[in-house]
Amino acid sequence: MNSRTPATSSSPGSAQPVDVRFMGDDRAVRALVSALQQSATCGPATYRPMRDGNGTRAYLSVVVPVGPAPAP
Repeated sequence: MNSRTPATSSSPGSAQPVDVRFMGDDRAVRALVSALQQSATCGPATYRPMRDGNGTRAYLSVVVPVGPAPAP
């Protein structure tokens, strides 16, 4: 995976970026990434062909907001 700056800086108690990878049909992967970028705070996506040449891999960072602490 390529190195890139997270979508936001991470400090304790703040929103955290999570790197994710999607694999599948090119149109479906690009549609999902587009929907995520419109509804969430995401970094730019990089696209690469799947190893078998039958689809696309997308890599991006999604910022996960801080939620309430889990119940014990």
